[in-house]
Amino acid sequence: MAANYWTSTQRRYWTFTPEKLVDIRDDLEKQHAKVIEQYPYPDRRHMMIFLRDRLLQLAKRLQFRQQCVATALVYLHRYFLTTPMQNVNLYLLAATAFYLASKTEESPHHIRLVAAEARQSWPEFMPGDVARLGEMEFCLISEMRSQLIVWHPYRSLIALKENQDLKLSNDELGLAWSIINDSFMTDLPLTCPPHLTAIIAMFLAVVFLPTAKAAGTLRPLSHDTLTNPDNGPFSSLVGRQNISGSFSSVLGNLQMSSHGGPQSNGKAQMQSNDAPSQPFDREKTIAAAKESEKMQNTMKFLVDSGIDIERMIEGTQEMISLYDAWEQYNEKSIKDVVGRCLKSRGLDG
Repeated sequence: MAANYWTSTQRRYWTFTPEKLVDIRDDLEKQHAKVIEQYPYPDRRHMMIFLRDRLLQLAKRLQFRQQCVATALVYLHRYFLTTPMQNVNLYLLAATAFYLASKTEESPHHIRLVAAEARQSWPEFMPGDVARLGEMEFCLISEMRSQLIVWHPYRSLIALKENQDLKLSNDELGLAWSIINDSFMTDLPLTCPPHLTAIIAMFLAVVFLPTAKAAGTLRPLSHDTLTNPDNGPFSSLVGRQNISGSFSSVLGNLQMSSHGGPQSNGKAQMQSNDAPSQPFDREKTIAAAKESEKMQNTMKFLVDSGIDIERMIEGTQEMISLYDAWEQYNEKSIKDVVGRCLKSRGLDG
C-alpha cells in the first residue's frame, strides 16, 4: 500500500485526463457497438445515480463505513472502463462492489450475508447461488489488476477546515461533504486528485451556502464525523431543483482568478455546453465577490495554492452539469431499461 496518493496505484494507473477518458470509452463503445446500440442505456450520470441508490439500499440493511459506498462507486467507475454496462448484471455487480469495498475499508461482511441481503432487496435479478458473487468478485479484482486501495477527498476537506485563512464554518463543511459524495456520480474520481475534488466541493459550498440556508437544505457534520471521516451517513446535496440556477455565478468567480480567462480548448467548450445555460452577470458577480470577505479569502487561497485553476473550472462545470442532469433523473425508467436488458441477455439468473 502506498504511503500517500502521489505514489499510489490510483494516481499512476487510474487517473486520466478528460481527453484520455473519452478515448478509452470511445474504444470500448466501438468494440461493443452492437450490444450498446441494441440495448441503449441512459446518461452515464443517471446510471451512476441508479447504482449509488442500489448501494445505499443494500447498505441500509448492513452496518458499513461511509467510505465503503465511495470506494464501491470508484470500483464501478474502473470496471466500466473495460466492460460495458450492458454486459453485466448491474445488481450483482453492485452487491459485489459493496462486498469487496467493505473488506478494503476494514468493515467486512460475510459473503453469504451480503448475498442474502442483496437477494432480498432485488429477488428478480440476484442469483441464489452465493458462488456467483464470489465469481463476480474475482472478475472485479482482475479488471482492476488487484489495485484496490482508493484515496478519497474527505481527509483533504478536513485539512481545509483546519486552514485558518479559509475560516470554513461547519455549515460550509457539511455542504462540501455532500458535494464530495455526489462527485462519485461524475468522472471526477477518474480525472481529479482527491485534494482537487475537495477544493472544488469547498468552493461550491462557499458559493452556494446563502441559497442553501434559504432553502433549508443544510446538513451540518456531527463532531464524530469531523473527528473520524469513516463514520457518518453517505449524504447527498438535497434541494437539487434550485441548485443549477444558484451556481450560475460560480464559473465567473473561478475565471476571475484564472490568467487564461474563459476556456478556449475544445474539451472545455464541450463541458461548458453541458452546464446550465442561464445568464451570467459578470459585473454583479465581481461586485458580490469584492463585498464578501469569505469569497475574498477563498479566491486568495485558490490563487496562492498553485492548483490547476483550469482543471478546477472543468471539475466545477462537471458538478454543475450533474445537478442539472439530476433534475431529469427517473429511477423507474432506468429500472425498466436495465431489467429488459438483463432478461433479454440472460443475465438475470
